[in-house]
Amino acid sequence: MSSPVSRLLTCGAALAVVVLVGCARKSSPPRPEPVVTPVSECTPALERKIGEGHTVDNLTVYPITSCAQADPGPIVTLDEALAKGSAVIRELEGGGSVNTLAIENQGKVPVFVLAGTIVKGGKQDRQIGQDYLIGALDKATVDAFCVEHGRWNEKRDGKETGGVFRVADVIATSKVRAAGQYEKNQGKVWAKVAETNAANDKAPPSDTLLASIDDATLASERDALAERLGRALASLPARQSMVGFAYAIDGEIKGARWFGHHRVYSMHEKKLLRSVALDAALVKAEGKAKGTGAAVKSAPTPAAVEAFLSSVEQQAVKEERDTSAANVNTYKESAKAYGSKMMMKPGTMASASATGTAKALSVDVTSK
Repeated sequence: MSSPVSRLLTCGAALAVVVLVGCARKSSPPRPEPVVTPVSECTPALERKIGEGHTVDNLTVYPITSCAQADPGPIVTLDEALAKGSAVIRELEGGGSVNTLAIENQGKVPVFVLAGTIVKGGKQDRQIGQDYLIGALDKATVDAFCVEHGRWNEKRDGKETGGVFRVADVIATSKVRAAGQYEKNQGKVWAKVAETNAANDKAPPSDTLLASIDDATLASERDALAERLGRALASLPARQSMVGFAYAIDGEIKGARWFGHHRVYSMHEKKLLRSVALDAALVKAEGKAKGTGAAVKSAPTPAAVEAFLSSVEQQAVKEERDTSAANVNTYKESAKAYGSKMMMKPGTMASASATGTAKALSVDVTSK
């Protein structure tokens, strides 16, 4: 039988082990596990699958699921970083430049910036020209396109901007975004902004796209449509496999956006749904302005959507754009659509799927 002293020593040693293990766990929190299925069960047909469409009014959304996801690690959206004060968007030093802005990530987590993100303030409102991932405690210059033709000063709505920007709760309409991101045509961006404002009976002194986007009636219609579609997607049985969605308006396929992991998609879902709902509302407004009604067409089948996406993916890479951030973007083009893929630079973050192949952090397809 052991003595009281030996029992005390044994208990003390056990307590010390518990304390040491507890300390080790606190200092090294486990990374989130990727949501993947075994390679043997993940066929090419399931690595990206288009689900049945969900239609509300003139908008149909198709869930995109994947059995081979790759968790890139901690990421925050630009909206979240700005809300927390851990990121700043500003004009370039020395007077600014229409087609370039600076983003500083003052936080300890990389910041995801979606192409088409609308920033308001500075010397004029802009849209971000392509996807970016700004590393922790890093700075990057980003492509931008003006969506406010008539202002070049640091005063907006009677208030000084200090050369910094806030972010809108939607990305640019698909036509405005395509003119910038894919065509790199500032003049066409302005033309598409003017068309959008004219369709909504807006004539702001500075010609800003925000005159339409911030319209209370349009925003209410957009948000109601997005909320209904969001509820439909939230009820899907394969929710954890969902990585994005494609969409059609009035029976015409307009585009798709999907991500390498469900978590990254979930961070952007509400904003992307509001954005496609805005596109749908604007199509109705444009038809009304022209005196034409919406074409009565049935929603495309998932197979038709897959064929639309594949027609772009089968093309050769037309352009590769390096960035000053942690990613490289590649571009393709078919007769009907543009496509872009956001890839991590080597050594930056996790980028392999369950099948062992390189996995894009994000993919976009936009109709012409």
